Amino acid sequence: MTCSPSQSASRSDSSDLRERIRTRAQQCLQSHAMGVIGTEAPDEPTRDAGLATSLMEMFRLTGDREAFELLVQWAGPQLLARIRSRLRGMGSVFDAQEILQDTIVNIYRYPDRFLASRPGAFAAWSSTIVDNAIRRQMRRQRQGIDLCLSAPEVLQERADLGTREPCLAAQDHEECSATANAFSLLLQCYLAAFKTLTEREQFVLQMVEVREMRYAELATILAVRPEALKMIVFRARKRMFERTASLLGIVSGPKVPAERTIPVRPLAVAAIA
Repeated sequence: MTCSPSQSASRSDSSDLRERIRTRAQQCLQSHAMGVIGTEAPDEPTRDAGLATSLMEMFRLTGDREAFELLVQWAGPQLLARIRSRLRGMGSVFDAQEILQDTIVNIYRYPDRFLASRPGAFAAWSSTIVDNAIRRQMRRQRQGIDLCLSAPEVLQERADLGTREPCLAAQDHEECSATANAFSLLLQCYLAAFKTLTEREQFVLQMVEVREMRYAELATILAVRPEALKMIVFRARKRMFERTASLLGIVSGPKVPAERTIPVRPLAVAAIA
């Protein structure tokens, strides 16, 4: 059996391309002071497998994108051939190119799981990834076939596990809306209470709550003692608390001790500023 001139030219071009990839890969490894694993092997398949293992090891250690691109170019044809071999006998149910892309993505995502223990390490590791990618495709295909063969009544009764029940979704929406409305009302009442303070009290609260200025620094600016400034802040917070509670219609209970008075923190003040 003889090959046509076009077939011979195609094989020659493919061989030349592979040698160019090999040269670029070796140069890339040398630039990172890394050698080729299995370069002393007597047979060419082992040396080729060692080059793929070396590129994968370099990508694992450095995350170099060029190393990964060269790995895909070098090992891609072998991966595709392996996928087609696994799919032989399954007809045209699965797309070999789609499984190849899934395999490459998983190689890129999990380099830390690779161990360059021998020249054929990448071939063995990537073969496992190929098998897992095919299993995922088979599961998806099987689920799709089950749905297509189900009667319309079964499809209507089948629960979609990917979405929440309408009643729960509506409940969450109502709770979010109620929370947003309550917070908006609180801010409006806080703003109204803030406007009843004196200009000095407003300034002090903004400096302390929003700008987080130290008492000693602010006391120097206002020409007062730090103890006096703390009292100003305490009284302003207390008035804000009482007036906000009054606007919200909260019935005042027992007197809250001064040290337990809960001020409204910077979020509300920031909304005012």
